[in-house]
Amino acid sequence: MGLNNFFRKIYEFVFLQKQTKHHDAYPESSFSEPKVHYSSLQIANKTPGNTAIKENEFIAVIHENTPYWAMFRCPCGCGTVISLSLQRIHKPSWTVEKSKYGRPSLYPSVWQNKGCCSHFWIKDGRVHWCGNSGTEPWIADPEHYSRPIKA
Repeated sequence: MGLNNFFRKIYEFVFLQKQTKHHDAYPESSFSEPKVHYSSLQIANKTPGNTAIKENEFIAVIHENTPYWAMFRCPCGCGTVISLSLQRIHKPSWTVEKSKYGRPSLYPSVWQNKGCCSHFWIKDGRVHWCGNSGTEPWIADPEHYSRPIKA
């Protein structure tokens, strides 16, 4: 084995280790990055109506430097507008960051507890689907979630 082949084998081993760790963090059917779903993080100073939010649009409502809401349509295509609190006084609450490409990242994950029951992360505008997407949280993870009380 030549020196170049030796270094290539080391590189491939290290590269595959990193890909495996990435795959564990964002379970998907392949190791490639998903395509960009939300191409920009738009800032609004007042909350738009649900009908004003377009497909593939991600809006952070920030008024007087105070973050209030993250709003976007569910990436599964069901059409549901998801509104998440960015206010630390609310439990749960989320954090939105703008990537170096101007795209949104959202933490923690989103798990719809009715309708499509989508479960995903948004990182740099890309939707990373969780393996239990489409299943109610209290069925997929009963240790951490309970069935919501119907009003």
